[in-house]
Amino acid sequence: MGLFDLFKKGKKKNQKGFEFEVDLKKHLIDNFYIIRLPITWNSYDSDRFRAKTNDGKLQMSIANYTSQDKKDIKINSSFFKDLKLELYDQFVTEGEYEAYEDLKITDDFITKSFKVDQETQYYYTTAKNVNGQLVITDIIIREIGAYNKKMQPLLQIIGKSIEVA
Repeated sequence: MGLFDLFKKGKKKNQKGFEFEVDLKKHLIDNFYIIRLPITWNSYDSDRFRAKTNDGKLQMSIANYTSQDKKDIKINSSFFKDLKLELYDQFVTEGEYEAYEDLKITDDFITKSFKVDQETQYYYTTAKNVNGQLVITDIIIREIGAYNKKMQPLLQIIGKSIEVA
């Protein structure tokens, strides 16, 4: 193995993407869910669960919706497409949001980001069947400034941290 082989191996590792570490703290949502958020985000009282950074440049909200009518529905990528894609299109056509090309749909969640005036808004929706009810969780992060490529992976970490209390 020559000296240049070491550099080639390093480049291959970097091509897989980026990794970052974040310290998380537990929060109770609606006396129902536990969610983990970055320790630098502070919760505050509101009509729903909200948190923000000390400088106020980042604010997030979490809302849970339940439906007994849809308790037998299968949660998969088609479910999320039907649930959110039309709304995301309305954001662009009626709300004049500027969509980023970061739509991600899996069998566990859907996520999409938009530029709105001087801020970027990151949307994340997941769902679970809990005690015979469909529970849909919407997480919205509003951050003043340009698109942050770390925010979507962070949203996925936060979404995966959700557990029933």
